[in-house]
Amino acid sequence: MKESLQNIADLIAEPSAAFSRLKSQPRSGIAFIIFYLFSVLLLWAVAPYTQQLMSGQMEQSDAPSEQIQTMAQVMGALTIFLGPVFAILGFIVSSALLKLGARFLLKNETLRFRHIYAAVIHISLISCLIQLVNTALLLIFTDVADVKGTADFKMIPGLHMLFDSGTNVNLLVFLSHINPLSVWLIAVMAIAITMLADIEKNKARVAAVILWALSILLEVVFAT
Repeated sequence: MKESLQNIADLIAEPSAAFSRLKSQPRSGIAFIIFYLFSVLLLWAVAPYTQQLMSGQMEQSDAPSEQIQTMAQVMGALTIFLGPVFAILGFIVSSALLKLGARFLLKNETLRFRHIYAAVIHISLISCLIQLVNTALLLIFTDVADVKGTADFKMIPGLHMLFDSGTNVNLLVFLSHINPLSVWLIAVMAIAITMLADIEKNKARVAAVILWALSILLEVVFAT
């Protein structure tokens, strides 16, 4: 357990050391628990904003206002507990796909599914920290009633702030991910790829950018 906690601490202090240990001992249990608890907490914190967004979308239907509010509350509650579960399932699927890709693109026979999965779970903790910053800014600077679309959740300064609210929402959500904290996330991903896959840094950086773009694809496409 001590080593697992050290890996988590080193994600910020010394990522290369964390992934070096994960390469020899790919443990992810503690990171999994922290990710799940962290995710539930963040989803609970933004629940009023999520319910406001859902209510606004449901108002386009002919359902009574009381029914709309009830449905939004139920869906918001389900999101808090089921959101992290679907995220974990996504990690499993993405790790399997990465393992399949590595099998054909790399000649590294020592890179196993458990190495990739452990790395994915640990990198997700960086995403949690970024979401924590975004949530804190959201709670401080945005009223619940002001949330009209997905882009209104994006509070970390990014390229989306150069455009007005009338810009295409999909474009705004994509541009919101181009920010200093995303650069940090991509850098950590590149370090993980370098350490685990034994490839040169420039190739790892390109791979990290591609994987980062794929990781936000669904959110961008289905932004409302």
